[in-house]
Amino acid sequence: MSERPDIDPTRLQQRRRDLLVQEAVETRQRARLGGWFYAVAAALAFAVTGLEPVYRVAALATVAVLFALACLRVLVPLAAQPDERGALRYLRAIWAVVLANTLVWGAFSAWAQAALPDPAPLIALLFSGAFGMALAHTMCMRTVPSMLTILLVMLPTQAVLWRNVSAGVGAMWLIYTVYMLLVMRRSHREYRTRIELEEELRHQRNLFERQSRLDGLTGLPNRREFSACLERAHRAGTEGAPLSLLILDIDHFKRINDSFGHLAGDACLQAFAQRLQAFFPGEGGELCARLGGEEFGVILPSDGAAAGARAEAFRAALAGSGLAFDGQREPVTVSIGCGGFDPARHADADALYRHADAALYKAKLGGRDRVEYAL
Repeated sequence: MSERPDIDPTRLQQRRRDLLVQEAVETRQRARLGGWFYAVAAALAFAVTGLEPVYRVAALATVAVLFALACLRVLVPLAAQPDERGALRYLRAIWAVVLANTLVWGAFSAWAQAALPDPAPLIALLFSGAFGMALAHTMCMRTVPSMLTILLVMLPTQAVLWRNVSAGVGAMWLIYTVYMLLVMRRSHREYRTRIELEEELRHQRNLFERQSRLDGLTGLPNRREFSACLERAHRAGTEGAPLSLLILDIDHFKRINDSFGHLAGDACLQAFAQRLQAFFPGEGGELCARLGGEEFGVILPSDGAAAGARAEAFRAALAGSGLAFDGQREPVTVSIGCGGFDPARHADADALYRHADAALYKAKLGGRDRVEYAL
């Protein structure tokens, strides 16, 4: 795998893990198919001998072993969502089976050249060439085991050809083997380039998706994500789960912008978001979000009374300490509307939101720096 020095260590570790998992998934897809052809090829090579009694035991044993190895290539387990350890464990196991598969075939092919009557040696020879080239193209995910599989298929036959047929035929088979290894190396480079590109595209897509759900200034979920979460929470509420909603508005925020500038206003929003998230840290399904401007929302898995008590505690703490931003600490207060889910009144998530928003409006009319409850 090519390293990317421009990627931070956390991203690099995630990249390695994702590539390993993708490699395990693709290796499983490719390994499951090829094993059956070894058993079919051996059966065909024995069939053309007329299955004379002298070959029957060898035929049954060879085909049975190759068939069992084909079954193992399918049965080696891989989780539907493998982690890094599971992917690595699978790769070690499946490559061991594939290497055993090619070892058995290579031994059979060499034995066929030396012991079986025509045309069985030719059939074994043709299948060895086909298997070697198929391995070079399809089982190219890892260089060393891929090379070993090709060599296990090709070299036993090459040794017999060199000794029993002619040095020229043996040399031809050796050249063919080298060509397969070169093809495998090229296939490996193309495979790595492809999966690294696919991984980067997936990462960029996921990053874009995450960014589309977050507010760019505060890092909190944005209104789109808030609405989706509120819909899910409302569905859970209709099934009996407790649910409350807070809508918060920073009091007289325009004064901060007018007095200190918009950069200070942005810093104030960031400091407020940090304070809000620290007070409502997301335990048990809580969600803090920026709804727009100086307005924020909090979804709470609790009843209205408990949510109101927490809202009041947050309001009082903020009023008592203010916010530190732009190199200074300024008094900042907040108005909060609190709405507890009532299935009789809140047929949908929008109804709950409207009630909490009406409570916020009441808090503003009542002098701000206060918590009001939806009626």
